[in-house]
Amino acid sequence: MRSAPDRKAGSAKTTPRPHSTTSLVLLDSGEVWTNSLLIAEKFGKRHDNVLQAIERVECSTEFRRLNFQGATYLDDQGKARPMCRISRDGFSFLAMGFTGRIAAEWKEKFIAAFNHLETELLRATARRLSSDWQEARQLGKLDRRELTDAVQALCERAHERGDSTTPVDRWMMNATRAVTVALFQTNGERIQAIRDRLTARQLRRLALAEQTYADEIENFLDSDLHHRSINEQAKVCIEEFAAATGGRQVPGVDRRPARLSGFIDVEMATLLALGVLWAWAVIVTTGGAA
Repeated sequence: MRSAPDRKAGSAKTTPRPHSTTSLVLLDSGEVWTNSLLIAEKFGKRHDNVLQAIERVECSTEFRRLNFQGATYLDDQGKARPMCRISRDGFSFLAMGFTGRIAAEWKEKFIAAFNHLETELLRATARRLSSDWQEARQLGKLDRRELTDAVQALCERAHERGDSTTPVDRWMMNATRAVTVALFQTNGERIQAIRDRLTARQLRRLALAEQTYADEIENFLDSDLHHRSINEQAKVCIEEFAAATGGRQVPGVDRRPARLSGFIDVEMATLLALGVLWAWAVIVTTGGAA
């Protein structure tokens, strides 16, 4: 009997259950994958039948190891259930057994999705070699450190007041998601995968957004506001920032900017103006103290 994808506890990744609006393929650890849940949904099949079809695929053990990888997802009750991560080659093998006009249409859509995301991945890799991207990434790390410090301070404040026992890494994950979702179209993709594809311009925008989030938290650390209210206020600021600087953008895609006086584009002019306003606000609230 052929071996099924490894589903042993501790050896498989746990993935949030995809919804119908989730992309057909996902970027994970620098590689493009789909999964058995998405295939079952799109091809109109029971998930357990798809897993059985994967077990029956005529391929070598090595091919199965590389292209069908055991994983789990959380069902509606929060219980871990088995699923399978599937590469492009694995999908090609599996989809051979799916016939009919509708199945053919979904095969084309999955192949197109693989092509698109793999092309985006190549472009992102090329971008990371540019000095402009590396400079933007380095500057972004400084602003992210400020965000980390602000979130940690708010977390410790909540712990001291007995308002929360949630660990700081969960606080940081929520802050990262709030900023990323406000600025970019996510389509169910992992937050880190989205950030890895950003252009230099988008990295600079992200850095300023994270600085904004951090500044808003710090403005209220000494107040009597509950930590939830402070976080909500920070999220409101991020939403306003996103709306003022181009809305929710596609990761890795720079729109052609409108120009002002032939030298600076509208988006960057807005970012600069917002930066001046925030700097002025800090001076006012601190009474000009250094």
